[in-house]
Amino acid sequence: MNIAVLEDDIDQQAFISACLRPDGHKFTMMEHASEIKRSLKLEPFDLLILDWHLPDASGMEVLTHLRLAHNWKQPILFITADHQPGDVVMALEYGADDFLHKPLNPDELRARVKALGRRMVHVENSEIFTLGSYSLCCRKREVTIDGCLVKLTEREYQLVNLFLNRPGQLLSRKFLMELVWGMQGDVQTRTLDTHISRLRRKLGFDGTYGFRLRSIYQYGYRLEEVSKTSPMGSGDTK
Repeated sequence: MNIAVLEDDIDQQAFISACLRPDGHKFTMMEHASEIKRSLKLEPFDLLILDWHLPDASGMEVLTHLRLAHNWKQPILFITADHQPGDVVMALEYGADDFLHKPLNPDELRARVKALGRRMVHVENSEIFTLGSYSLCCRKREVTIDGCLVKLTEREYQLVNLFLNRPGQLLSRKFLMELVWGMQGDVQTRTLDTHISRLRRKLGFDGTYGFRLRSIYQYGYRLEEVSKTSPMGSGDTK
């Protein structure tokens, strides 16, 4: 695999390389978050090993940027020296595929990378992702329904991107506000609700095309396939 390693500790870079190189992997070592953004334009990577703390950004910021702005679908393995409660849950919720604590165990690192390699799916930036009647073109940042283009604002597109790529997954209000608007913490705003209302109207997320964007009371939203949920009109979960 062609592996990108975003880790500002040179010794850790050397350790990761020494552990994984015998398996025939190729590496691109980077110390700053800005480097990964440039590198993605130059070559495709099969896997990113990402440190939680970086000089110019947090690993979480890099993770959300890659998943949302770049729609990058390749596996991301998070590593961190911290053992804070909730780190694993947070990383996985925001799009990480696996998580390891430092100091890294060589055998476990190799095993995790091999497992991610088996799950790896090669995706081009110009890929058209399809879910039922909906198609999302990552390169053009467009959404169509049965081939008909739907006019969306940039934030509407980002929200649709999140929902279409996570059907059936409950996305919290906090998660959506942080990724799309960059707002931290429990922000009280009707902005998200307004955008959701527009998406339901523009994209027929009322079950018209087989999917319903459902409100989960006081928590968030979930895109559900109508045929696998309760009948329409039964109301939101309270």
